[in-house]
Amino acid sequence: MYTVAELVQLLRLSTEHQVRNRINAVRDLLAGFIRRGPNNQMLVTEEGLAVLRDVQALVETGHTLAEASRVIRFRQERENDTRIGVANQGEQNLVKAEEGEGWSRWVEHLAEDLRRLEERVAALEASLRERRQVAWWERWR
Repeated sequence: MYTVAELVQLLRLSTEHQVRNRINAVRDLLAGFIRRGPNNQMLVTEEGLAVLRDVQALVETGHTLAEASRVIRFRQERENDTRIGVANQGEQNLVKAEEGEGWSRWVEHLAEDLRRLEERVAALEASLRERRQVAWWERWR
């Protein structure tokens, strides 16, 4: 079991606040891996540490905490669906269909984010064109 202070070192973070933010981002996934110790101290098991390391790896590659938590949730859902599919060979096609729906929802979400970003870039470029930056000395000519 690891305390928040120990997790700071294990995850190579600088503050306990960063660890708590990561725990809050995936609190529902860590529900079975968090305990309370003496003085109401938060303790995380090995399995919880593995989840937090996955979140940290995604954050280090450029994902936000919200994106990282969605990716981790999607991976766990897919893993659970795969286990169910292996246990129930007759329902395996249903699991594959659900997997495809999960991917399509994720792709739709990313496509929507991309569309919003493209709109923002276009608006900013239009704003810059309207301003037409003039050298500071041109005002006095």
